[in-house]
Amino acid sequence: MIGGAQLRACDIKIMEAGEYFGIRFYPGALRHFFDLDVSEITSQFVDEKFLPRCGFGELHNNIYQYQHFGERVDVCETWLLKNYKPQSSLQFDQALGLIYQSLGNMRISQLADSIGWSTRHLNRIFQRKTGLNTKTFSQVIRVQNVCRQLYLTPEKSLKMALEMGFFDQPHLIKDFKKYLLSNPGDFFDRFRSDLYN
Repeated sequence: MIGGAQLRACDIKIMEAGEYFGIRFYPGALRHFFDLDVSEITSQFVDEKFLPRCGFGELHNNIYQYQHFGERVDVCETWLLKNYKPQSSLQFDQALGLIYQSLGNMRISQLADSIGWSTRHLNRIFQRKTGLNTKTFSQVIRVQNVCRQLYLTPEKSLKMALEMGFFDQPHLIKDFKKYLLSNPGDFFDRFRSDLYN
């Protein structure tokens, strides 16, 4: 299965017990392997029927010819290396870097000016490469960064939200619920529970 950008946290149902692995692509990197507009699969998971011409279905069959986990990973890695198609994306990569540096707090108009694109063109490229518009992508990065900071320094209160670009704690909690489907306290309780289980 291939998943597009997920706008909300989701659980992936595993049908059988066993050893599984997943690959998380950097934003925009999925297009190095599959010729698709990533916005077509936002908030979805698709299988080889969605990508019939790229040999993705063969990958599944080849992986399960092997019994050992390491061999299955090697098959997948070989397929990825064989199907990698470089694409120039200097300005897109620059935009990503600026979003990460600002922790998702840079104004979209300022970001577009910094890389020499219009905001409309910037949004169109982000939509095609990540499945999200620039503003939504930045909001996700901001929430992810807050998660990381709260995880690394749990003794800090949510007052840190003001330092991370949120107007106030209710705004942070609203975005947490929007993207992670819970408030920060419940999210970390579940995370700790899943980690120990």
